[in-house]
Amino acid sequence: MITKAVLFVGGQYISSTEFYLRKLHETPFVAAADSGAETLKRLGIHPHLLVGDMDSVSGSTLSWCRSEGSLVLIYPPEKDDTDTQIALQALEERGIAEVEIFGATGLRLDHFMGTLASIYGVRNSLKATIVEDSVEIGMVSKELICSVELGETWSLFPFGGQPTMISLKGFKYPLRDAFLEYGNPLGVSNETIEREVQILCKGGTALYFRWLKER
Repeated sequence: MITKAVLFVGGQYISSTEFYLRKLHETPFVAAADSGAETLKRLGIHPHLLVGDMDSVSGSTLSWCRSEGSLVLIYPPEKDDTDTQIALQALEERGIAEVEIFGATGLRLDHFMGTLASIYGVRNSLKATIVEDSVEIGMVSKELICSVELGETWSLFPFGGQPTMISLKGFKYPLRDAFLEYGNPLGVSNETIEREVQILCKGGTALYFRWLKER
């Protein structure tokens, strides 16, 4: 059963072509939200699933997706949910447990915030992470343990409006049962000092930015 996917959305693509192709070849299920299909077409790989109102997709790209066997789900342009939110829900319904999102950053910071809100909305059933070659952005509501490079910069913030208590291991500035609060950027610019780090969240949700070192 396929449980991992990549999702290409309609933001700015800041990483190299080689990075996106490597991610596509590593992941068995490919999805696109609206104009994310345009990026996939340029990369020469069709999505298994394309969702959205299609207001930013050319007719030729839409025809290409259909001819390649993509499942295309079209929604009305006037709707409450964003295309990215609809895509995440569609992946969740298909049994996907983990998704990496590409093209979610860029100048439209309002769209970026909308994507974060969408990730928060599915946090209990779907691990969704924004990924580019220089940064990984995700959320922790319970525990995150991962392998890292020494000297990575991490920043953590509360997200969702609930009191957020965290403990950190493997960082230069460890924390134990510390509260992340709006108005107090306690979690900005920490540094990894071990090969494995742990973020334990005992209440609320922590938003993290992981700045990746060149490999």
